[in-house]
Amino acid sequence: MHFNWLIIDGYNLLHQDGALDGKLDDLPTARQRLVRRIERAAPEMAPRITVVFDGREGGRDVAFDAPHLEVLFSPSNRTADGLIEQMVHDAENPERILVVTSDWTEQRLVSAFGASVISCREFLLRCEAAERMPPPKSFGKRSSSGSKLGDFFPE
Repeated sequence: MHFNWLIIDGYNLLHQDGALDGKLDDLPTARQRLVRRIERAAPEMAPRITVVFDGREGGRDVAFDAPHLEVLFSPSNRTADGLIEQMVHDAENPERILVVTSDWTEQRLVSAFGASVISCREFLLRCEAAERMPPPKSFGKRSSSGSKLGDFFPE
């Protein structure tokens, strides 16, 4: 199924990402690396991506934003889980949302609202697969030396 919106439980994923081992003592850097990893690997899953972290101030961190990705921090009176639940509950088409979390209670709640769920482990496996894929070749562009017939056929 194709999803319109991918919502990720940020800290839940962060603590399960083996690629970040040893970097969790510098939380801002670990968050930034995680978001950049998501930015590279997740666009194949949905055109809109929201990563939600627990936070003190709440709101959006535009330093992380990209055209298809936003990073939110929950307000001090709510958890990231609560914010994710609210987002899914309020969505016009919750069945077009995929939530990434390994929190069992969170999985059950967002599923009850109609969203699909995958575990952080499954999401990380998909990220690893996407990272191994070569970048797509651009056909039709001419190099300065001119194109050859072999340029248009994969080996």
